[in-house]
Amino acid sequence: MNARKAIQLAAKGDEMEHQATERLPPKDLSANDSPRKAIQSVETGVRVLRALMDCPRDGAHLRDVAEKSGLSRSQAHRYLLSFVNTGVVEQKVQNGRYALGEFSVRIGMAALARVEPVRIAGDNLASVLEELQTTGLLSVWGNYGPTVIRWIDGGLPLFTSLHVGSVLPLQASSNGILYLAHCSRALTRPVIAQERASGLVVSDDELERQIVQAREMGYATTQGTVVPGLSALSVPVLGSGNRLVATMSVLSRVQEKHFYSKPKIEKIRSAAMAASRAIGWQG
Repeated sequence: MNARKAIQLAAKGDEMEHQATERLPPKDLSANDSPRKAIQSVETGVRVLRALMDCPRDGAHLRDVAEKSGLSRSQAHRYLLSFVNTGVVEQKVQNGRYALGEFSVRIGMAALARVEPVRIAGDNLASVLEELQTTGLLSVWGNYGPTVIRWIDGGLPLFTSLHVGSVLPLQASSNGILYLAHCSRALTRPVIAQERASGLVVSDDELERQIVQAREMGYATTQGTVVPGLSALSVPVLGSGNRLVATMSVLSRVQEKHFYSKPKIEKIRSAAMAASRAIGWQG
């Protein structure tokens, strides 16, 4: 048999083997087959990663990872070695400790990029408004200051000029006080200057008093300073690094003096904290 014919026969044999393989029925995986073991090993690996999440900034020793993950040192070492090889974990040269690696950071950032802060905050606000049977709004920082991006009617009819796109005053709104409390002065100072130039002036001492109070209580309130006859209680929605992502505001009529009772305030704050944790806040 010459070389050309041998090559042709070999190719034909490979083709027949490929066709036979395509006709094979899918394998029936029993409960004891390796895929289930692989899933269990992934779950064990997650325990190792959780142990590293709680470690100090300079990393964790092998013995600490083993103890926190409930594994022997040899088991923990095998998982750590696999994670180091794939970039999920890094081993620090200076002290031999283990810490989450660059790929873990990329995974975390990719997950955060898929979170919808506005949707999450809006859904949590809508839930508490439905429970309290009132109206509210969601605002974020815009080019000119706190800007309404969602208005939710929750059962309390209000006649107001506020709408989606309205810019709320930094010095006179509960939202504004929260932005002053959580954002840098470099961001807020130009807006305050514009407001004062247009005639809205609140003294620095009064602003500082309200800022301190908002930080201490975790919310800010106003009564009739933005819209006559309308009260507001606003709470911050925070992201990673305690960055202010949005503010949630619950509205009421000024004459309803007892609307913002302590239980209601706690419900509003809880809704904001739930939204904050969902978008990466660690508080």
